[in-house]
Amino acid sequence: MDKELELELVRKYPKILRDYKGDPMQTCMAWGVDTESGWYNLLDKCMEKLQYFCDICSKNGTEIQVVATQIKEKMSTLCFYYSGEGGTKIEWDIIDDIIDKAEAKSAYTCEVTGEHGEPCKKGGWYKTLCYEQARKDGYVACKESTEEYWKEKDVRGSSI
Repeated sequence: MDKELELELVRKYPKILRDYKGDPMQTCMAWGVDTESGWYNLLDKCMEKLQYFCDICSKNGTEIQVVATQIKEKMSTLCFYYSGEGGTKIEWDIIDDIIDKAEAKSAYTCEVTGEHGEPCKKGGWYKTLCYEQARKDGYVACKESTEEYWKEKDVRGSSI
């Protein structure tokens, strides 16, 4: 991720990203947010919801807090690993749901541009990309029907 965007997330969510650039023997956050910049808004909304939920659940001297241990792309989707403190099983189930929703949405959000994307491949590499980025980077859509549509779009675009 672009360093300025990454630092913006750290500024906005210091509790969730408290291990950012920490000891690599203790946390994978030592390497920062290991995604392309297109997922910035997705991560921003996810962490906003997480911190809001943690804040409203922290009361009467008890605190619940999500702490990111690794944020990366794996096989074209977002992987948000975390640990936590405090809270009940139901509260952690809700936290899991917030993260699961963001990870699921990443499968259809271009990693580079943030636009609607599709899972794509190039050799053994997988990324979620929009049509324009996939064509620019030499990827093909994993889903055959999407790739067929994109090929038609390639032909129509070249005749303009």
